[in-house]
Amino acid sequence: MTVTVTLPSGEKYEGRLVRIDEFTVSVAETDGTTRSFRRDSDTIPKVDVHDPLKPHRELLGGYTDKDIHDVTAYLASLP
Repeated sequence: MTVTVTLPSGEKYEGRLVRIDEFTVSVAETDGTTRSFRRDSDTIPKVDVHDPLKPHRELLGGYTDKDIHDVTAYLASLP
């Protein structure tokens, strides 16, 4: 996952997401520098997390036990 942190001044930091919680966000930049930012609210600083697997994780909650059973049965039937 990558992240873009935009400070109120407009300064942006981009890199690999190291950690995020209600209080801080940590970014590992491409040069190896790790920066941590205090989060004052949900919008300060602005944090955009880029997670390419997010759509797949959202789909997972929609599957029923029957759906998973049917997929497993189909895969087991393949030669």
